[in-house]
Amino acid sequence: MYAVIKTGGKQYKVAAGDKIKVEQMPADIGAEITIDQVLAIGSGEQFSIGAPLVAGASVSATVLAHGRHEKVHIFKMRRRKHYKKSQGHRQNFTHLFISRIASSLGETTAQAPAIAAATGAGDDLEKIEGIGPKINQILANAGITTFAQLAETPVDRLKELLAGAGPRYAGRDPGTWPEQARLAAAGDWDAFKQLTDELVAGQRK
Repeated sequence: MYAVIKTGGKQYKVAAGDKIKVEQMPADIGAEITIDQVLAIGSGEQFSIGAPLVAGASVSATVLAHGRHEKVHIFKMRRRKHYKKSQGHRQNFTHLFISRIASSLGETTAQAPAIAAATGAGDDLEKIEGIGPKINQILANAGITTFAQLAETPVDRLKELLAGAGPRYAGRDPGTWPEQARLAAAGDWDAFKQLTDELVAGQRK
């Protein structure tokens, strides 16, 4: 069984057991949410299209994580006007696990993966420009899970951790990570955004 759902102004085709990234939702990690904007349901040769929604249909999902997509770079230039401007944007997302689809055509379920309990001590280090899920895990393995800890970590130490993780990460430049982390730890998000907009893969242009 599959469903076509709508959330965040976008449509997604999902089945029980799927993992999808949607526009950010105000929900805690591990929370169970219900999406009732179901536009269509399909099961074998049976198919039901809503008008606009399928009556009685719902999709349940578990929040796995929150994060940000890769940066989109925007560059504007006007010829012979001495004008050029560059900026970037990283869109927030929520990672969902589709655990249940129910409708008049039937019901299908899937067991959600285990999610580590939130301790309240960690920060979302993926907010730092240049840090993705893999590097976030490398830092976590080294005991660096908060903005404050990252801000206090010498750049040379960060380079050692990256080099130890293999050649794929050895070439990364963490030079601005502590600077970004200090602003994030202080809650100065305006200055943080201004700084990250000037960076490409965590480095100054």
